[in-house]
Amino acid sequence: MSFLVSREGDARLLTELLGGAAPEDWQLGLYNSAVTPSETDTAATYAAHEAAFAGYARKTLTRSVSDSTWNAPVLQAPSGSPPWSSRGQVAHSQYGSAPTSWTVGATGDTVYGYFIVGAVSGALILAEQFADPRTLHSGDTLSITPVFEVA
Repeated sequence: MSFLVSREGDARLLTELLGGAAPEDWQLGLYNSAVTPSETDTAATYAAHEAAFAGYARKTLTRSVSDSTWNAPVLQAPSGSPPWSSRGQVAHSQYGSAPTSWTVGATGDTVYGYFIVGAVSGALILAEQFADPRTLHSGDTLSITPVFEVA
């Protein structure tokens, strides 16, 4: 499933792109309720259902281009099966060279998806619900590879 950019995320991204606002870092979080992302969602929608397993904390996604942050954008075929876009090529950037991971401590949780919020503004940028919830037990690891594609 593709992520959905919220209305407040649209406004924040355009403010940074066109308004000259400095790009803020993002925070990657997980949610533990069957919330289907909607364009009218706000950060409060996901904060109310944020994951609660031992060892969980949001991960910071630094807004820069380097080997350890967002990779230099490239043109490539769209991801997904089936691809999310009918275009032959889309702009693509992946965060880092390894997935972002959480290791579950003594208490687990069921995770339904992830969300990204502005680290300073608190604005919901986007959210995605997993195709199937992930039930996590002590010692399990959940990994996500953030990818941004634009057509």
